[in-house]
Amino acid sequence: MLGLPLYVVVAAVIVGIASFVLQQTRFGRQVYAVGSNPEAAAILGIRSRLVGFIVFALCGMLAGLAGVLWGARFGTINATAASGVVLQVVAAVVVGGVNIFGGSGTIYGAALGALFLGLIANALTLLHLSQFWLQAIYGAVILAAVAADAVIVRRLQRATAGRAR
Repeated sequence: MLGLPLYVVVAAVIVGIASFVLQQTRFGRQVYAVGSNPEAAAILGIRSRLVGFIVFALCGMLAGLAGVLWGARFGTINATAASGVVLQVVAAVVVGGVNIFGGSGTIYGAALGALFLGLIANALTLLHLSQFWLQAIYGAVILAAVAADAVIVRRLQRATAGRAR
């Protein structure tokens, strides 16, 4: 299709559908609410456990699709295929602006974060640098995101405590 690999087309379609669902549907708003605070969402009448179950089921379905595409590309799958990719995924979504503790962020941001980290990985390969540095970059990104989130939360708590007085 248009000279693009099938994997790119499938990813773009999934990103488009997921973004539409999260931004334009009641279920999408419920997902954000449950991600922000499941207890508060339950108080509002959202069935938090059901929403969480559906989200995990959809993630499982997408993981299965990824496995099928992996098998189509490489011709074989074993139990250790793609081990160690979790750090890359977490780093990509954090770079894309998704809160590591849930409740905020966009699908487009996560996709752009993955694209950005993919470009960094390719640049390191072209520069003949060790894969150690790529893993170090991923870890540093995650640490920076968690630290920034902690600072922001602390400042918000101080600001709201100051107003309450």
